[in-house]
This record gives sequence, C-alpha cells and structure tokens, in this order.
Amino acid sequence: MGKDYHFKMPGEELQSKTIDFLRFPLIVGVVFIHTNFSDIVIPGAKQFSLAHYPIFSHIFFLFSNIIFEVCVPLFFFISGFLFFYKTTDFSKAVYLQKLKNRLRSLLIPYIFWNLLVLLFLLLAQTFLSGSLVSGRNKLIMDYSVMDWLWSFWDTSQVNPHFNKSLPINTPFWFIRDLMVLVVFSPLIYFLIRKVGVYAVIALGLLWFFNPYVYKPGWSTVSLFFFTAGAYFSVHKMNFVAVMQPMLRGALPLYILIIILTFYFVGSDWWPYLYCAAVVMGLITTVALCAHYLRKGSWHTNSFLANGSFFIFAFHRLPLIFVIKFLFKVLRPQSEGLLLFLYLACPAIIIVFGLIGYSMLKQVWPRFTATICGGR
Repeated sequence: MGKDYHFKMPGEELQSKTIDFLRFPLIVGVVFIHTNFSDIVIPGAKQFSLAHYPIFSHIFFLFSNIIFEVCVPLFFFISGFLFFYKTTDFSKAVYLQKLKNRLRSLLIPYIFWNLLVLLFLLLAQTFLSGSLVSGRNKLIMDYSVMDWLWSFWDTSQVNPHFNKSLPINTPFWFIRDLMVLVVFSPLIYFLIRKVGVYAVIALGLLWFFNPYVYKPGWSTVSLFFFTAGAYFSVHKMNFVAVMQPMLRGALPLYILIIILTFYFVGSDWWPYLYCAAVVMGLITTVALCAHYLRKGSWHTNSFLANGSFFIFAFHRLPLIFVIKFLFKVLRPQSEGLLLFLYLACPAIIIVFGLIGYSMLKQVWPRFTATICGGR
C-alpha cells in the first residue's frame, strides 16, 4: 500500500502536504532554540555557566545553535512561497487584497500577543518581584507612552541592556519582519520578474557574508529566504519536486557540514559553515519530509499543523518561567539533570500549548482563530 502511495501522489499534493507537515516540527525546533540556560537571572544574578558543563554545552550548541537554526529560514522560505502562490498577475488590486488578508493573519495576532506579554509582565513584576523575575528590566508600570509603542517594535529602546532589536514577545520579530516584507512585496516581485535568479543569488551572497544583520523590521536572513521562496512561486516551480531528488547527496553533505561547523566553532570559517549548514539543512529537511510522506511512512496531522502558530505565539514567556522555576526547585548541578531539563522544558511548553489551543478552540473557536491569524 505504501508503495502505491509513493507512485500516485501528485507533485502539487506532495508539496502541500510537505508544507503542512513541516509546520509543527519547525515550531518544536524554535522552542528548543529558545531553551537557553545561559542567561537565567533570578533576581539580578546569573544562575548558570555553560563552561562548567562541557557535555551539555556541546549538545545544546549542536542542536540549538546548528541543527535547529534551519527552522526560521525555512519558515521565511515557505512564507515567501505561499505569499505569491498561484498569483498570475501582481496588480495593485491583488497587492491590496493580500495586504488586507495579512492584516488578519499577521497584524492582529501581532498586536494581541505582544499586548498579552506586556500585561503578563506587568502582573509578574507586581506579584513575583524578587522570585522569578530578573530585576534588570524597566518596570511596566513606569513605562511612558513611547515605551509602550517601542515594546511592539524594538524593546532595546526601553531596556538598553537588551542589545537585540526585538518586540516584547521576542519570537514575533519573525512576524514583524514578515509584515515589512509583505509591504515591500511589489519590489520583490519586480526583482524576481526582471532580474530573475540573479536577484536571489545576490541576496543570498548578502546573507552569506552578513548572516547576523538584524535590524528592526528587516534582516539579511528574512530578505534572502523570503525572496528565494517567492522565486519558486512566481516562476510556478514546485520546490519539493526540485529538492526531493537531491536527498541522496544532500543528507551526507549536510552531516559533513554539521561536523565541520561543530569542529570549527570560534574560527573565522564558522559563519560561512553556519550558512552552508542552514542551506543544506533546508534542502535536506524538505527532501526528507517529502520522501517519507510520498512513501506513506509519515502523515500530516491537521491539529498539530494548526496548533503550531499558537505554540509559536504562546511559548516564549511561559518557557522562561518554567526554566526559572525548575532551576530554582531542582538546582541542577549535573550534566544528566541539565540534559533532562533541556528536553523537559520544551516538552512541558509544547504539551501545555497544544492543550491550551485545543481548549480555546472548543470554547471560543472564533476568538482562537482571530488570535491565530485564521489558522
């Protein structure tokens, strides 16, 4: 039966199933990226140093800083592809309709989830002061009107010690940058139509030599991967059909690059190996998922796919509190306990996220759809 499925699944269906299947594991990867024990502050003092636990630090670095780094670029790639999907004429009317659709799918959730984090922090700073809050950040009750506005765009303007340009719900920098790309999508469409693959190559080189450029509203990673996904869509190319035949060569090459990236950490070569790992990881991930979906070994799960956005939106602040709480209770001093917490903290957040999504969907289905962008 699996063999028949392998030969009968049309390319368009396989591409759609691959996108749906990827949503949940990519979000799991994002949660693991944010499961960072190196900056736990309770209250005002660091609780943990990676240097004292070499086994854990190497495993954490391998997964959270190398393997799972493909997740966000792949999300940008898929977003670019879907934004231009089946668009035959990118007229003013089409552009305005797409903007209107993104108000519902991006802007409304963006405002809601950032506001929710602000209110949650206000409560935490009021009732948990001295226990599970860091004590480093400006109190929400002391915010000016401009502080509130900056919190939706770049919190480093409020707390200068926070040297990253992120909104108050930090994972939503992805949505913020995506909204900016959507606004400038006519320019991206024009470049793809007039310059073609050379535009993608140029942006790829820009990212390759400047992978860590993150400014409020744009980054080299968002610009390159969104445009790369858009290129496939604008030119009516099935990216799964392109990448799946590469699996046999991509997988061993990806493993080799991971080993080299791990070995050369700290060297001048590392940023280039990191970029190579992300690109090969993207191709390998897509090809591997398509391969097993086509064989019938793997199947899509609509609940997990639909619940992925809720986990993405919900996870960051609860994850921080779960990490701090478990560190305060267990006071880990061994490699084994740290590795257990590295698995347990994301698992707790993901399970509770799915439970919360399921309950909200049953009780307030329209509200849940609204805060999840119609998902």
